[in-house]
Amino acid sequence: MKNLFLASLLLMSGNVFASKLANIKTLTNPVLEESSKELAGMDMITHSGSKKVLELKGKGNSAQEIRSGAVAQAMHTLCPFFDDGVAVGINTKDENGTLNAVADLTDSTNTTEGDADYKALVRSIGAANKQNNVEVYSGSASGNNTVGTVLGFYDIKNNEIAVFASTNCGSDD
Repeated sequence: MKNLFLASLLLMSGNVFASKLANIKTLTNPVLEESSKELAGMDMITHSGSKKVLELKGKGNSAQEIRSGAVAQAMHTLCPFFDDGVAVGINTKDENGTLNAVADLTDSTNTTEGDADYKALVRSIGAANKQNNVEVYSGSASGNNTVGTVLGFYDIKNNEIAVFASTNCGSDD
């Protein structure tokens, strides 16, 4: 019975996170690499990472839904306490989409529209959002003693993901 239980846990986790991802140091797209460096260097960003999608698999009715799942999976690796889930949505490829991503990421911070950090976010996320083959995802994540706001770029052409989180990642604060 114990082995059956363990097998069912592995099956469930395999269905949730089915894509195969590998850590990478730099992104192929120079605009995304520059945006990612700027975002990762901001004080509000507590976790960041870049992943290469080796195999894109998962649940979804479209390739875009499966990519969304891969972005959520990459975000989960930033903070393993995101065990209640990562909820992200794709943003539109215009200024409203950029501003929505900024609003999602700054939701748990004291950053306001006139701040230098806010302007840097708009510039960096906007540059990524203007790339033809890039999808910008944003939302929130939660888990045991953990809350966070998250942002991700999916480069469809190069099958690469850059993810960022502003989170307390398991802290009781």
